Amino acid sequence: MAAYGSVRGILCGVGVVLLVAGCGSETEGTASPVTTTTGLPIAAEAPSSFDPCTDIPQEVLASEDLRRGVTDANVDGSRGIKWRGCSYVAPDSYAVGITTTNLTVDVVRANADYTIQGEYTVDGRTALAANSVDHPEPRRRCLFYVAMEGGSLELSMSNPSSNDKTGHLDTCELALGLAEKVVPLIPDA
Repeated sequence: MAAYGSVRGILCGVGVVLLVAGCGSETEGTASPVTTTTGLPIAAEAPSSFDPCTDIPQEVLASEDLRRGVTDANVDGSRGIKWRGCSYVAPDSYAVGITTTNLTVDVVRANADYTIQGEYTVDGRTALAANSVDHPEPRRRCLFYVAMEGGSLELSMSNPSSNDKTGHLDTCELALGLAEKVVPLIPDA
């Protein structure tokens, strides 16, 4: 349960840091995008073409020894930022929230509150690993974003050094490895 709490804390923390200038409005039944403090717009909703709770096969989860968390990782953050997905935990290893979010890779890259740890291409999609600039142990947490139509897939990973199996490993490298297994499951736009 503590691992899930840290994943939820990561998710909520991102919503606090990535402030949005407006909340959008409803026009003829569709929500209009909002604009972040980076000046870049985000969609009104998180992408729905991939459901991290149901679209990841058991074989992929088993390959990482991941077990579904107690509750979903659905969060409506401040100022219109949204996450939709599930939390997963690997015993004596990392915890991860696998969500779709209306935050784009470009919005994360442009945000001064984040340090980009690396930029990648995963299954032909732009991806990046980031950490909050004020996080005391950046090797222990990683936010990994992979571009999707209307936002991104976010792997919000926590990997305390006390974890026997993975605590000695770089968390962003773990997130990249997991992304390489999950991203091919996302349908093309």
